Amino acid sequence: MFWEEQNVNSFVESIEKTKGVCVFPIGCIEKHGNHLPFGTDIYTAREIAARAAKLEEVMIFPSWPLGMVSEVRHKAGTIAIPGQLQIQVMQEIFSEISRSGYHKIVLCSGHGGNDDFLRFLTQTCLEKKLDYVLYYPQCLRLKPEQHAALENKYGTIPPGGHADYNETSSIMAIRPDLVHMEQMNPEESMGTGKVNWYFDHGVNTSINWYATHPWHFAGDPTGASAEYGEALLDMQAQNLAEIIRYIKNDDLIPALFREFYALSENPQI
Repeated sequence: MFWEEQNVNSFVESIEKTKGVCVFPIGCIEKHGNHLPFGTDIYTAREIAARAAKLEEVMIFPSWPLGMVSEVRHKAGTIAIPGQLQIQVMQEIFSEISRSGYHKIVLCSGHGGNDDFLRFLTQTCLEKKLDYVLYYPQCLRLKPEQHAALENKYGTIPPGGHADYNETSSIMAIRPDLVHMEQMNPEESMGTGKVNWYFDHGVNTSINWYATHPWHFAGDPTGASAEYGEALLDMQAQNLAEIIRYIKNDDLIPALFREFYALSENPQI
């Protein structure tokens, strides 16, 4: 169920139905090659959450359209808001979600570049006492057996990372009218190799992505299909539904937070 579609009566009833679990879809607004829309990650996160909700009833908050995309500021159409400001606003939203009765909030990100940002965001939950818990599963990740099933049916999936075979197939399934394969240049999906030494030695700098993929395109999507996208999205939704189901019935993490907050007020040896 979607938060914005509720009225006051259905909303109050929804808290019991969902056991107070709310999914918070997160995307970003950035270039995805020349062939996919800026909102690719928004569409994907929302779709995975919606499909998961059909398997396990859960509340879905309106999609957060921003994300960590400073590395794409050189491309037209990118909206890059400072991370500190995003964290502050999101924390206020989470507090409002919790005040409304939803104390378990599941972050569902369709943007790989949000990963470190969202891990940091969840760590901030230890800074002060909160009445909600943030959970950050990898909503795009598949289980090994799911990878094997896809490759058994569709063949080896080309490696990628951005506007690639997977993302292109997903948008073909969700919004085929927004996919323009005729504008895609597969040569731009090849990495430059300029900073391979740093990758090989596990050294991260904020310019690594730009140096390797200045066209903001990684992985040749040639051969992508809506059929594959449907299968991929269904598997991702199944995994999220499984996680939601577990979180609904698990009181361990909230209890550990309460224990930690109490001990933090009176630190001991």
